[in-house]
Amino acid sequence: MSEIMELPPKDVPKALLGLALQRRLAGQAAAVEVRVSSPWDVWWVAYRAALPFGELGLEPLLPYGACRRCTADALECAAADPPRHPDDVGERLCGCLRMWAVRIRSSAKPVVWPCWSLTIALIKPGAPAEAICDRLAAGHDILNAQTRMLTPADARRMYPDAYGEDYIAAVDAYLTSAPVHVLLLRSRAPDTSGGIKMRIRAEFGGDRLHNFLHMPDNPGEALADIAHLAGWAFLQEHERFDDDAAARLAFYRTALGVRDSDADSFGVAR
Repeated sequence: MSEIMELPPKDVPKALLGLALQRRLAGQAAAVEVRVSSPWDVWWVAYRAALPFGELGLEPLLPYGACRRCTADALECAAADPPRHPDDVGERLCGCLRMWAVRIRSSAKPVVWPCWSLTIALIKPGAPAEAICDRLAAGHDILNAQTRMLTPADARRMYPDAYGEDYIAAVDAYLTSAPVHVLLLRSRAPDTSGGIKMRIRAEFGGDRLHNFLHMPDNPGEALADIAHLAGWAFLQEHERFDDDAAARLAFYRTALGVRDSDADSFGVAR
């Protein structure tokens, strides 16, 4: 077994998402065993990627004592095609899902993710779009730009772990109130800290909800957002030029304790 690094539980699903999508891009279909912190990690990956559990290429090792009802519900939602959201299934009889969502959105020491250069920016309604585009263009090549209307389903796929009926309704109302600008970007100097997003938000103000700019903070969610908002074909076309893919796979394998015997054919040492 590869050495397991200290990955905060809130970041386990992000690493799972990166592993699943990076392997899928490389055409690696054989499932690999991975440790998870909760059965809801698996559901989150399936929902975020819009891929049923059977197509993720993951065999999750659940933590000892995982809630049996949540395990059944999470895997049932994840196995649907497309994956379902538990909020649409019915009232829950335990508080595990809410506790997991609180943990996912809690503050923790940031993970230093491996470099990624292909990313996406979504400029939200009411934002100074031209000025934000100028800031982004200073450090990125703009590969594609489009304007589109989001639906509540789009918002839920981007933020499946959002919780609280009032907050979710406010997110839906905000993101679907006017067209958004979607920019497909390749960074000229990859920044793994999410610094540019925070600098732009700080410059133009806003609040927790009306913060003007969405950019993924890790490589797995970058792949998921590009597949969602630009399409899988676009992702395949541009990701194949990324020389850092092998390093990302090696990071995910170590972080998630993937067995050495399951090493992927990306130049990663067995």
